Amino acid sequence: MSNDWRRKISRLLVGGVLLSGASLAVAAQWVVVTAERTSYKSGALLDDKTPIKLAEGAQLTLLAEDGKTLKLSGPYAGVPAASGDKGTQTNNLTAIASLLQGHRQSTSTLGVMRSFGADGASPDPIEVDKSGEHCLMSDPVVLLRDNIAKTEEVALMDEQGATLATFTWPARQAELSVPARYFEDGKRYRLQRGDRPVSLLVHKAATTPTNPTALVAWMVKQGCEAQAMRVLSKL
Repeated sequence: MSNDWRRKISRLLVGGVLLSGASLAVAAQWVVVTAERTSYKSGALLDDKTPIKLAEGAQLTLLAEDGKTLKLSGPYAGVPAASGDKGTQTNNLTAIASLLQGHRQSTSTLGVMRSFGADGASPDPIEVDKSGEHCLMSDPVVLLRDNIAKTEEVALMDEQGATLATFTWPARQAELSVPARYFEDGKRYRLQRGDRPVSLLVHKAATTPTNPTALVAWMVKQGCEAQAMRVLSKL
């Protein structure tokens, strides 16, 4: 076989793989957010051609690319209607699937979802009991702490240690609102709580996505997994 023919066959094979991947991406219309009493797993991607069967008592919560949610309860047998524009494909559902599959490997995703949604807290707070990355989507920004027994004096500083603002955090109050103007995208900050410093790396969206699928995927890509799980728990 000549080298030219080998190259042509190689191009055809590669093209076939790419087309196969593209068709799978188009067919993936839903991601399983939560699953109860069923063999389906959270993080699974479902297309609009494969029938779903649920026994009595089984439940699925599905999320589509356009942000639509669908809750199915057994007994059920059918194919959920396709949602969203197939002509506009992103990797948002794939990012969300990876997040849910990662939580599934370590513990019950459903249990994690319930724990994130059970406290009634804001869906996008900055948890300030430990350092980390945080996504900011609201104004004011909401700070969240575990220990609410005492009143705290809190100082917000930039990376160089200059004080930007000081706040009093009243006792018995888990959340504290801080104006978003103190934060810039991609910047590091220090929150001084008495003698306890907390380092924050913030990601600030220029425009907050209104589509929950796009919002969660953006948070996942920024490394704000806990916040992404909080948003999913509210669906």
